[in-house]
Amino acid sequence: MKLFRNKRPAYQISREEALNCIPEIIPSVHWQHLENGDVLIEYQLAIKPMLQAIFKRFNQGKNEEIKKKLQLDSHGSRVFSFINGEKTVREIIEEFARATTITRQEAELSVTTFLRELGKRGIIILR
Repeated sequence: MKLFRNKRPAYQISREEALNCIPEIIPSVHWQHLENGDVLIEYQLAIKPMLQAIFKRFNQGKNEEIKKKLQLDSHGSRVFSFINGEKTVREIIEEFARATTITRQEAELSVTTFLRELGKRGIIILR
């Protein structure tokens, strides 16, 4: 018997379905372009209720949102700027491959990994 199991999603989508999804930035996420061209994202950190209670206790009862900042590099900023709620993941990959000197396969791996990480952090959703 395993004590700790890897949690797998109840439903896994195919590669084609994933490439046809449209990423959207969650409305509560704030972002801005910095002077050097990078993007700075500020988002609310999703924490479990037990940890929230501990945070509230150490923060003298103040019920503040825990915010986190993420600064993207030039490639991440470029991909983030392509997310407009209209382009599919496939279109973003193609634009990113054209804008950089990497192959389409490398672009697909990079962009999908980046979007997956943004999704885990609660910055974007795929529809």
